[in-house]
Amino acid sequence: MKITCGTDAGQESDESLAARYEITFDGKRYTFREYKYDRFGDALRYAAMTHAKQGFLQDKAFQPLWLAAYSPTAEDEAIMRLHGIAYVEGHYLYGS
Repeated sequence: MKITCGTDAGQESDESLAARYEITFDGKRYTFREYKYDRFGDALRYAAMTHAKQGFLQDKAFQPLWLAAYSPTAEDEAIMRLHGIAYVEGHYLYGS
């Protein structure tokens, strides 16, 4: 089974794939059932594999959720810089 993600023409959007495979995004992490992922591709692969299993039952309580990706405000970043803290790809980094 091949799953494409991204926004190129002819491909389904990440948000649409997430809704189809019961994945939510809270602005920081992707969730499929009780599992949480930092990367959408990891969540999608596991969800698609699970959906393909014989006897799979969809979660009737699933509600699509796709929030904007979290990032600190400019004011937050200014304060963080004063203390040697950076926010890079969803993670706070202190020092080197």
